[in-house]
Amino acid sequence: MNFDQVYDELKRLAHIELNRHQLQSLNTTGLVHEAYLKLAQAKVEDREHGISLVVRAMRQVLIDAARARSADKRGNAPLRVKLTDDSASTAQDVEFFALDQALERLKGHHERLGRVVELHFFGGVNFGEIAELLGVDRRTVSRDWVAARALLARDIDG
Repeated sequence: MNFDQVYDELKRLAHIELNRHQLQSLNTTGLVHEAYLKLAQAKVEDREHGISLVVRAMRQVLIDAARARSADKRGNAPLRVKLTDDSASTAQDVEFFALDQALERLKGHHERLGRVVELHFFGGVNFGEIAELLGVDRRTVSRDWVAARALLARDIDG
């Protein structure tokens, strides 16, 4: 992949994430550039590693933006998101920071499930691409997504 292709892919993923999380304080280009600044010194080993680094950086930027939004002088309530996929008609509405913390705990117990959530929810990567990156079947990724959502919901609900 050349730089233009990588940049276009990053902008596509960033656009998906900004629409999902409704953070008006960032735009697509801003998210890509903020993520790039976090990655500028990283040594990328392969495609999977590169995408994982980008998604992790975008997640950090999104969390920083949500934190700034919550701390705004206008007293904005904490950002809430739906942990869902495109086929679900209903989803649990969760607080963004609680989700982030629950995801870290999930990754500690079930690393692949955590990676699936991070890549799909925070990175906008589709299940087919995740399957290819992780070297598993697409159905495995779909099952991991369902299991991870259930575990995250249980953790967040206490």
